[in-house]
Amino acid sequence: MMRNLTVPYWLIAALIAFFFVNLGGFLLFDHDEGAFSEATRGMFERGDFLTTYLNDRIRFDKPILIYWLQAASMGVFGTEVWAFRLPSALAGLGWALAIFYFCRRYLDQHSAVAAALIAAGALGINMIAHVATADAVLNVILASTLLTIYRYSTHPSNALLYLIYTLMALGVLTKGPVAVAIPLLVAAIFFLWSGMKDAFLKAILFFPGWIIFLLIAAPWYIIAYQIHGQEFIDGFILKHNVNRFNNAMEGHDGGPLFYIVLLPFILAPFGALLLRIVPSLASIRHKQAHQPDLLNRFLWIWFLVVLVLFSVASTKLPHYILYGVTPLVVLMARYREWLKSRLFTLLFPSLFFAVLVAFPLLIPTLIASLTNPIEIAAAERAAEYINQDFARIAAVAWAIAVALMLWKRISPWFALVLVSAVQTLFVWYVFVPAISEAQQRPVWEAAQFAKQLDEPIYTQSIDMPSFNVYLGHWTERRQVNVGEVGYGREDRISKIPHYDVLFQSGPIVIIRRLAEPSDRPDTTGSADVPATSEAAPISDGTTKNSDTAGQQHDG
Repeated sequence: MMRNLTVPYWLIAALIAFFFVNLGGFLLFDHDEGAFSEATRGMFERGDFLTTYLNDRIRFDKPILIYWLQAASMGVFGTEVWAFRLPSALAGLGWALAIFYFCRRYLDQHSAVAAALIAAGALGINMIAHVATADAVLNVILASTLLTIYRYSTHPSNALLYLIYTLMALGVLTKGPVAVAIPLLVAAIFFLWSGMKDAFLKAILFFPGWIIFLLIAAPWYIIAYQIHGQEFIDGFILKHNVNRFNNAMEGHDGGPLFYIVLLPFILAPFGALLLRIVPSLASIRHKQAHQPDLLNRFLWIWFLVVLVLFSVASTKLPHYILYGVTPLVVLMARYREWLKSRLFTLLFPSLFFAVLVAFPLLIPTLIASLTNPIEIAAAERAAEYINQDFARIAAVAWAIAVALMLWKRISPWFALVLVSAVQTLFVWYVFVPAISEAQQRPVWEAAQFAKQLDEPIYTQSIDMPSFNVYLGHWTERRQVNVGEVGYGREDRISKIPHYDVLFQSGPIVIIRRLAEPSDRPDTTGSADVPATSEAAPISDGTTKNSDTAGQQHDG
C-alpha cells in the first residue's frame, strides 16, 4: 500500500517522529488545552455529545467536530493527555502529506519531500500539532480545500467540486465560517484575475455541492439552535466570530505588522529561506515576454489574503497566520536552492537558541513585569526548571545547529531541516516540559489530593479546567458554603471569611470553609474540619489556622 502511495518509507517515519515526539510528556496547558479536553471529557460524564460544557456553563467557543474527534480518541485510549492531543498530531501528519502530494503533482518528487520536511519541522506547524485544540484539524482541512481548488483550476471536474464542498463543510464543523470565507476570497481573486471567470461561476453555483455542504454542516447548527436558541447565536456567531474580528478579545491585539514580524519565528528555523523566496512574488504578474506563473500567483494570493484579513482583524493570535503558511511552505520547497549563503542561514536559528540560552537570566525581569499572581507564581516556579542546566542544554543544541549549517557537504536548506529536528527535540523534551511543570504541576497535584477527599468540591473563581480532567468529573462553579471544600487561587478566595487550607501547591489551594466564630460550638476541636495534620498537607509541610488563613487572604 505504501508503494502505491509513492511516499518513501523514511519520510513517513520522519513525519511521524516530528509530529508525535513526546506527545504525552507534559501536562495539559490551561486555558485552551484544558478547556477542550474537559469539554470532551464532560460529554461522556453528561451523556451529551451535542453540547459542550465547562463546569456548569455551556461552551460555545467552537463547533462540535474537534470534540467528536477527541471523544473518539478518549473512547479508545482513556483520559491520557496524549489521547486528547492525538487528533491534532494526526492532523499535522495529514497536513504534511497533503502538501507532499500536491507538490509531487505540480512540482516534482524532490520538492515534495522537501516541502513535507519543512512543514513538519517548522516551529508553528509542529507546535499546533502537539496541542489539544481545534487548530491543527482546521488547518489540514483548510489547506486541503485550497490545494484542491488549485487542482480544480487546472482540471475542472464535478468530483473535485464535491470534494471542495465536503472539506468546507468539515471546516465549518471544526471552527466556523472561516473555513468558507478564506477559500472563497482566495478563489475569487485568483480565478477572476487569471481570466477563469466561467470556471469560478460554475464552482460557486454548483448547487449539488452546496447541498452536500448543508447536509454535512447544517444539522449540528440547527440542533444547537433548537436546543439553545438565541443564546447559541449570541455566544457562537456573535461573540466568537463577529466580535473576534471587530474587537480585540481577551487582550489579544497587535499592530498591522504583527504577523510580518512573527512569521520568521512561526516558520523557524526557516526564516532565511522565507525571506529568500520573496522575489518569486514578481512572477505572478503578466509580462510581455512570457505568461505569469499561475501556481505562484495562487500561492501568493492565498498567503496575502490570510495576512491582510487577520492583520486588519482586531483579535490577533499567533496561530491565525498558520492558515496562510501552507503556500509559503510550497514556495520554500520550490525555490529552496535559491538559499546559498550559510551565514544568512545561521541568522534566525542563532537568534532562537541565543534567546533560549539567555532565558534563565530573563526570568527575573519577566517576574518584575507581571501583575497576575498566578503568572508570577508560575514564573517563579519556572526558575527552578529553566536554570543553568537548561542554558547548557540550549547551548549544546545551538552548537549542533551551527555545525550542521556550516557543514558544506549538505545544502543550506537541508541543513535547516536537520536543525529543525534539533529544535523539535529541544522544544518538546526540554522547553515545553519545563514550562508545563512550572504552570500546570500545582493543578495536577491539587486534583490528586482532591481525589483522596472523596467528597464534592467547588470551583472558586478560577479558570483552569485541566483540574477537572485530572479529577475525573466536573465541579460546580460557586462559592463554598460552611463545611464544603473549594478549589481556587490563593489570591481569589479572600471573600471567604473563615477557612482552613487543606492543600496548597504554588498559588493553587484547596480549602474547607468554616463557620463564623460565633456559630461554632464552644468546645475544643471542630466536628466540621478533619485533622489537618494528617488529611490536609500543604506545600511547606505546615498547617494553617482558619483565622490566620483568613487574615492572610484578606486584601
